[in-house]
Amino acid sequence: MNLYRFRLVPESPWRTPWQSDTLAGLLCWMCARIEGDTVLRQQIIEPAMAGRPPFVLSDAFPGDWIRVPAAVRLLEAPAEQRKTVKRARWLSQQSFRRLQRGELPTMSDLIHDSGIREYTQLRNTISRSSNTTTAGGSLFPTQESVLDENVNCLTVYARVEPDFVETLWRLVQELAHWGFGSDRSAGKGQFRLGSQLESANEFDAAADANGCVVLSTFQPAATDPTDGAWEAFTKYGKLGPDFGLENVFKRPMIVFRPGACFRAQAARGWMGRAIPTHELLAEEVVGHLNGRAASVVHWAFGLCVPLKWPEGELGGPEPAITGPTESVQAPQAKPQIFQGTLRSGQDPDKVSVKVLERRDLGGKAQFFVQEEGKPRGVLAYGIPPPPDNLPQVGQHVAVYRNNRDPRNPQYRWDKPVSYQDRPKGGQGGQRPRGRR
Repeated sequence: MNLYRFRLVPESPWRTPWQSDTLAGLLCWMCARIEGDTVLRQQIIEPAMAGRPPFVLSDAFPGDWIRVPAAVRLLEAPAEQRKTVKRARWLSQQSFRRLQRGELPTMSDLIHDSGIREYTQLRNTISRSSNTTTAGGSLFPTQESVLDENVNCLTVYARVEPDFVETLWRLVQELAHWGFGSDRSAGKGQFRLGSQLESANEFDAAADANGCVVLSTFQPAATDPTDGAWEAFTKYGKLGPDFGLENVFKRPMIVFRPGACFRAQAARGWMGRAIPTHELLAEEVVGHLNGRAASVVHWAFGLCVPLKWPEGELGGPEPAITGPTESVQAPQAKPQIFQGTLRSGQDPDKVSVKVLERRDLGGKAQFFVQEEGKPRGVLAYGIPPPPDNLPQVGQHVAVYRNNRDPRNPQYRWDKPVSYQDRPKGGQGGQRPRGRR
């Protein structure tokens, strides 16, 4: 498979994050619409399920930046600069290629500018019976994103089989006419192509590589390497409306963010898998799809490039913050980077949320927070930490879900207690009061 890149120029705000699995899924929809179901099944779905995907995509990155590999965050650094390293988000292409060859980045190579500016947009709830707003307006927040002023495009990398290159580019062109993500019919997610499909094989030229870095949102397959460093999160997909079903959410999936690193080379240039229907959806939904002779897969492949595993100590001057300071997001708290062997059984209800706003009601602190890919929610349940340990606006904190409402999520500080397995009488048989 050859490595390519292409650039996208957003022409409106977007609501859905530009993640590789979402982008690949939309390209599959484009194939079904312009090429037909038979082509989609024979040329894309069946090869993917057999472990031979015809293409694998990266996430869309701002400009020419590339996500900082998780292995960089494990390097030794002076004590006064460790937080700076943990909060870095990007490397330039030149710095990334030097890192691939084994040259450690300096502090000045680390980019902290987000490249993407997020904001909250208030919207009205429209009554289906009257086609007008309800009493009081029923406002609810939605999250939208635009590029920062110093970034003019998004870059996507793609590994493609030689006989599928023309088809992939045709699907990308069709998607540019269609739009990306939520509310595209209302003008969100509109973009144009900023380049042709161009070679990016220079990222495969790293000599003496003994590892790899993944540039996609993906889920490892059972045969993939497990010795490495990564950051994971829980993702909630949704089934499209074309199957005669509405508001059907996929089961929670543990996926890895771009930048995951492994101490082994990916000989195929990718890892991950296509998640089959029975792992994604409830049994009754699977039965409905089988009745229509339809199947659904989730494109959870990850595009890999070689990397010489970094070892040593970071150094150099403090990094320069690119772009105007008013457009830079507040620095994130230390991300949860995991190192070691991948294990199953991770708690799907434990998530990371970003603190957006604090409200003090009745002497208690509540927070408006947001989980990646979901609308703004509230963190107000469970037992909070001491007042001097409460998070600040802009930080990311690990919390637990308190409900499953996709439009109005709620979160709690501690893991909810299950009472189903407790005895009904005697000690422990009654639910403690005063705990929400």
